[in-house]
Formats: sequence, C-alpha cells, structure tokens
Amino acid sequence: MKKTDQKNLERAASDNFIKLMPAFYEMQSLFMSGVYKRYGDLEGSHIVLYFARDLHLQILRKREQDLEFNLSLDEFWNNHKNILQSKKKIILISKVTGLPKETARRKIISLIKNKHLKKIDKNRIYWEPTSELKSTYIKIIEEQIKSLSKFVYEQLKCMNVNVPFTKIEKEIKKNYSFYWYHYLSVQLEYIKFWQHQLKDLEILLIGLQAVIQTVNYVSRNMSSDLASFVEGKLPKNMDFSEANISATSISEVTNIPRATCIRKLEKLVNMDILYKSKNTKRYYLALDNLNENPKFNFMLGVKRTIEIFSQFSSIVLKGLSR
Repeated sequence: MKKTDQKNLERAASDNFIKLMPAFYEMQSLFMSGVYKRYGDLEGSHIVLYFARDLHLQILRKREQDLEFNLSLDEFWNNHKNILQSKKKIILISKVTGLPKETARRKIISLIKNKHLKKIDKNRIYWEPTSELKSTYIKIIEEQIKSLSKFVYEQLKCMNVNVPFTKIEKEIKKNYSFYWYHYLSVQLEYIKFWQHQLKDLEILLIGLQAVIQTVNYVSRNMSSDLASFVEGKLPKNMDFSEANISATSISEVTNIPRATCIRKLEKLVNMDILYKSKNTKRYYLALDNLNENPKFNFMLGVKRTIEIFSQFSSIVLKGLSR
C-alpha cells in the first residue's frame, strides 16, 4: 500500500515518463474527443461532466443506507433513474469549471436547448442519459474504462506491481459509480487547469494529438524520464520532425472542423509549442524549445497532470488491494 500511494505513483510516472505517457495521452484523447463529439464543444462538455459527477455522487450515497448497494456499470441504468439530483447554482458551476459566470450560464442554456441537460423548474437542472442512448452510452463507457485500466496497468508496471489488466477493468466496472465519481473529479480538475493555462480547450485537445506523436516516436526508440524529455536531453540522431501530424488527421480523430484545427495549430506555432514543416505543412512538437519557452510552461503542465491522475490511480489501487 505504501509503495503505491500518490507520491510514489507521481515519482514513478516522472521516472518512467516516456514509457507511461503513451497510455495516458491516448486515454485523454479518447475521453476528450468523446465528449466533444457528444456535446459539440469542450466548454459545454466540461459543464456536463460536473452534472454527471454529481449524479454518481448521489448514487454513491445510497451506500449510506445500504452497504450492499450495487454501484456497478450493469446496474447504472436502473440506479440513475431513481436519483433526485441536487440543485446547482451558476456561481458554483463557474467555480468548479473555471468558466466565467456568464459563459457558464450561456452554455447551460445551449445544453438545455440541445437536450444534453434537462430542466424541471427554474432551479432544478440535471443530467440524465436518455433510454434510447443506453447502448451507445454503455459502449462509450466501456471503451473509456478499457483505456483507463490500461493507463493504471502501465503505471503499476513501472512500479513492479503485477496486477492483471482484466482485474483492474473488472474492479472499475463492479464499483462503477464510485470510481467514475473520482474519475470525473480528476477530469474536471485537469480540464480546469488547462482552461486557465490556455484559455481554449480546443487548443488542448488539438495539442494532445501532436504530443501523442512525439511521445510514441520517442518511446519506440528509447526510454526517458520527464526531465530528460522536457530539457531535450535525448539522442541527437533522433529527428523529431518525423513525429508529425496533419490538420486533417487531427480533425478526423477529434471531430473538430479542419479549418478550426488549422487556425488553432497556427496559434500553437505562434506560441512556440509546435513547429510547422515548410515542405509538408505538417506539425510537430517543438521539443528543443519546451524547457525555455517563456510563452508556455510545459513542465508545470505535465507535473500537474501527473499529480492529478496519480491521485486517481491511488484510489483505484486502494480498491484493488481491498
């Protein structure tokens, strides 16, 4: 237990950054692309995640009266229909998401109009997946649980802790609302952090695709810790321009319109986070510039990300050891 507490998990993630991060970034890309496709924009999605987290908390509280209450994914559809969700003030939603109050209000109106949120009266707004979307919802969640379990599995491997991938996946499904409450909590924290850093969540999702290419390229050629990666202490014969991606590919993965991808990729180039090849017009991470970039603190962002998700992994490991 002590070996797999949050601080040791953070240390293992930093020491094995290249080995672990492909699983993390693929998980994050799948999650954020998924909510973007469902809700049409990431700021609105951020608000829906807050409402969804509250629903799982209300389900989890059923254990206050019944220790044997079933929190599983299989039982989720029955559970969520019997929950009276709490009232939520705009000012609290703004605080949790990091969105300005008026932006949060405008997004909520749009989400209600598009039937992503439901409204009973003036003060009671809630999230509830509809019955006709049940099979689609379950399929999406199963994909997310699989990618999340892979990340936790890889993190444990870095610490020489041998827990089968299938056991992690089974544990999350068995106590779904417990784990999903905590998972959505760390997602809200992660998205809020990057909202503050970048002021544009689409830039985050688009930038993730370029980072994935570079991390995968480096991991195929060597292993490296976080400091070596950010400080550019990597073999000189590696050509990072090979780890490139096009605006078209990013659009296909994320569902963000290609024209928007191009515009925001150019913004990342202007921030000295990406380079653009003059010949191919493809984009790749400005790895040699990350450590000293005055416009963007990459190391701060990655360290905060590791801290946030190690918190969740620690919760999963406590559940597994139980």
